[in-house]
Amino acid sequence: MSMNSQRRLLLKWLATGIGASSIQALARPAVPVAARSYAVVVIGGGFAGATFARTLRRLDTSASITLVEPSRQYHCCPLGVEYLVGKREEETLVFGYEQLHAEGIEVVHQKARSIDAKRKQVNLADGSVLSYDRCVVATGIGYKYDSIAGYNEAVASRVPHAWGGGQQLRLLRQQLEAMPNGGNVLISVPVDDYRCPPGPYERASLIADYLKTHKPDSRVIILDAKPRFAKQAQFEQAWKRFYGYGSEQANIQWIGALQGGTVQGFDEAKGQLLTEGGAVSGQVINIIAPQRADDFSQYNGLAAEHGWCPVNTQTLESLLVPDVHVIGDAAYAEKLPKSAFAATCQARVCALAIHSQMHGLALLKPQYMNVCYSLCGDNYGISVLLHYEHDASRNIIEIQTLRVTPLDASDEDYRREALSAYSMFDSLVKEAFG
Repeated sequence: MSMNSQRRLLLKWLATGIGASSIQALARPAVPVAARSYAVVVIGGGFAGATFARTLRRLDTSASITLVEPSRQYHCCPLGVEYLVGKREEETLVFGYEQLHAEGIEVVHQKARSIDAKRKQVNLADGSVLSYDRCVVATGIGYKYDSIAGYNEAVASRVPHAWGGGQQLRLLRQQLEAMPNGGNVLISVPVDDYRCPPGPYERASLIADYLKTHKPDSRVIILDAKPRFAKQAQFEQAWKRFYGYGSEQANIQWIGALQGGTVQGFDEAKGQLLTEGGAVSGQVINIIAPQRADDFSQYNGLAAEHGWCPVNTQTLESLLVPDVHVIGDAAYAEKLPKSAFAATCQARVCALAIHSQMHGLALLKPQYMNVCYSLCGDNYGISVLLHYEHDASRNIIEIQTLRVTPLDASDEDYRREALSAYSMFDSLVKEAFG
């Protein structure tokens, strides 16, 4: 295979993950270099962290890789909405770390407390210390609870955001099932940036589908802090077709920022969200709080004033702490959105960058893409596909092409989009957890 062909395949793998089985050969330098043992500590075992660890292991059998993750199982977010409305069992969203163990990755089920950047050590909750040559932080999001009056972390244990898997999602499902016919479901949507930009509208779509069948006199009301949202035309077309959107009998309603939809407060006793347009009552209330990088990133000086972790978009290395990389939802990699697909793309870019840096190899220009599928009903999916070009001079990932499901798509097109959503989920899970 020619050098140009190898490069094209490697760049395709960086963006999509296709061809993962052959990346070790593709990434091998033209002139052999001596194997060098080095230590990498990965903090966080979600899609980003697990994909990074397995990718680096494929690239470099000599590296010592330790993944620090307090949970023994990962509860994933993609397709969690199907569990929420009773279309999927919870165990299909839960994955372990056995394959990482089998590949020689040490998985430590402890909570990471702090990073000592000077000593290049990670301090764990049990008092043990892990030394590193490079540290990769993939610890996800945190919530700005105090941005909504009357809402805090304690209240969230009763009024869930459900923006992660596990107990929060179970609680919201229980509340939805217990709601009487005729009740309102309220979803509060924050301003950007937050994890999975189209996610609230997919959630609202499948809740509307559930209500239409099980509680036909009920409605889901989206209270949005934004004047517009991702794939809006495609969502609204589906809502009109299936849920009477825009009519008095609709099972779904959207109130944007320009219509007074921004949520400013919460009255738990009255079951009301307080918006710029007045109080809105609901029997089930889902407050998706504004977001930031998680507490670990904040505590360890990785986050900037805007709440996210700025990185070098070629290597994902932190701009604030040397020899520490941040990948996944916590990273601020302008203009890449926060999604599972984007997180795995960052993981591959970061793994190849660290492999190159540790062996004194030239860094490749990274390739990024993002695909986001949204389910609007049975056999009805929509998507957005973006390709990016890395701009090193401005340290941003510039959008080059954008494709959304056309509004004149056929029923077969929508069915295929839904099938593609499941296929992508399976691919992401296989790459991360085996």
